[in-house]
Amino acid sequence: MWNSSRQDGGYGWVMTAIAFAANLILLGTFKSFGVFLLPVQESLQCSITTLGTVVAATHTTGFIFIPLMNRIAKTYGARRLAIAAGLLTFVCFVGTSTANNLPQFSVFVILWGVGVAMGYGPPIVEMLLYFPTNPALPIGIVGTGAGVGMMLCPPLAEFLIDIYGWRGAMLLFAALNANICVLGALIKPASSTYTALDGGSRESTRQSDGCTLWRCCTFILKRICEVLALDVLWFEPKFAMQALVSFLVGVMYSAWMIFLVPHAIARGINSQMASFLSTAGGVGTIVGRVLQGLLLHTGWVTALQFYTFLAFIDLVAFVLDPIISANYPGLVCVAFANGLGIPTMAVLFLQVAQQVLSKDLSVQGWGTLLVFFAFGELAGGALAGVTYEATGSYDTSFWMLGGVSGVAVVILVTERILHKCSGD
Repeated sequence: MWNSSRQDGGYGWVMTAIAFAANLILLGTFKSFGVFLLPVQESLQCSITTLGTVVAATHTTGFIFIPLMNRIAKTYGARRLAIAAGLLTFVCFVGTSTANNLPQFSVFVILWGVGVAMGYGPPIVEMLLYFPTNPALPIGIVGTGAGVGMMLCPPLAEFLIDIYGWRGAMLLFAALNANICVLGALIKPASSTYTALDGGSRESTRQSDGCTLWRCCTFILKRICEVLALDVLWFEPKFAMQALVSFLVGVMYSAWMIFLVPHAIARGINSQMASFLSTAGGVGTIVGRVLQGLLLHTGWVTALQFYTFLAFIDLVAFVLDPIISANYPGLVCVAFANGLGIPTMAVLFLQVAQQVLSKDLSVQGWGTLLVFFAFGELAGGALAGVTYEATGSYDTSFWMLGGVSGVAVVILVTERILHKCSGD
């Protein structure tokens, strides 16, 4: 928990700018994989399902490792971790540019996901120490970094691929990711104290009776859950409903980001125009995250109210997408709506955890939601790819994502009704 004696602001605004820029580079780069998808598939001669799953696994790896990297940062410092992230992401993109088959490509992009975890989570946690009383506005500003990245990076990738090919474009993205080193060097640790959760309850397994093998297995399982921040579900079982919603958001996020551009191309829209749908999504993300920061900062809505509203927007957008078909202005509007909804829901995880959990559990709760979100991303990339190859159409995949959005809305509304009925 944070020391509330520190006032909000100060160097925290510089930390906010650092986390904003890291979001722009890392998540903007991930969004660009949708543009790389078809050139890489043609070059490496692999199926769209396999490649889509690999790209989804990249983001999954990143978010699964964020709780672990947050713990490592408390020992070694966010600055060192971010500098190492810049070096790792640079090396990985250089490696992808030399890959001659899918296994080589997969190794490098999944390792890049580890670099994302190193450069994404720790700067945000460090920034929060500068805002102990009301972090809504800086969190909203940081979240817009991903929107700006989504708006700028995919058209940049399309432009670079046209000139240098996908391998040359990967090298230039390696240089872009190397700038995380510079951002890391600017990180200044806050003087506020951060205390880890009391581990007393976790020591009970060591005192339990029974066979040594059982105690050993139980201890290992407990440690894995602690590292992945899943032990929050032991303390607050009701939080499992929020974890399930974060899994569904991950399914939508991954499938939409990876297949947005290819599904527009399949409808007869040229690749340049299709890449600008990502820009429309990026504009929607910026609008959504600015609104999120302002509305939550002023207290007009709660995090869960805004979260549910965004899930409903996604439901409408996914249902309308196949109906709109090849109407480009309509697709731009739908991409804007999905950009407003899905990525903004992802950045609300921290504030949802703060609303639902006690203060000393909120950061761990954030980690729990990120882990479930990561597994959802892996499932989303694979599921959308399998659906496309089975039907030959992306329309079915987007109808499916509409159903996923509907389930998320039902769970969120049910959770709030149960909360009211229990009188919590």
